[in-house]
Amino acid sequence: MHTFHRRLIRLVPLLFLSLLLLSLSSSCTMMQQPKSPLPGKHIQPLAEQLFLNGDFETALLEYEQIYETALSPEERNHALYGLACTQMMLGHTEEQFTEAIGNLQKWDAGKGTAPFSENSLLLVLALKHQSKRITEQDKERIARETAQTSLIDDQKKKISEMRSTVQKLHSQIEELHNQIAALEAIDENVQEKQKSL
Repeated sequence: MHTFHRRLIRLVPLLFLSLLLLSLSSSCTMMQQPKSPLPGKHIQPLAEQLFLNGDFETALLEYEQIYETALSPEERNHALYGLACTQMMLGHTEEQFTEAIGNLQKWDAGKGTAPFSENSLLLVLALKHQSKRITEQDKERIARETAQTSLIDDQKKKISEMRSTVQKLHSQIEELHNQIAALEAIDENVQEKQKSL
């Protein structure tokens, strides 16, 4: 679990870098003339709408279908962007999260120098979701570690108390041995005196 957490934390800077690049790309896009919609762009609003409505499972299936049946590289790359964002929303394991980041990197490489034309809200929502999930996992980890530390401290305290008790018992046993030896010496003296009488 700690390895998963460390790897996930290493991916966080990549997420924030992606968000920064996204915001820079979108600000550059605003300065350019709007272009005509990409071929096949009419298919994507359904998947985007499913995503925005929180139906991520169905959106994932839609994006996968669009990605597999895309007629142009641009349409395929747009679907890859939606697919990556949806995977980030649904990802619960390191492997799923890594796959989503990998798809986002493939989308970025496929986009090349073309202006950013995808719906940036998808990535923003996915990054917020992952950030919230990482924060919750971190809180859970800290709570577990605190509970473990508390348990260890309690065990150490009990061990210390047991050692103290054992030491006291050893002292009492030693004192009893001394008392028995003293009583035996007295008894021996009494028997010696009785013999002499």
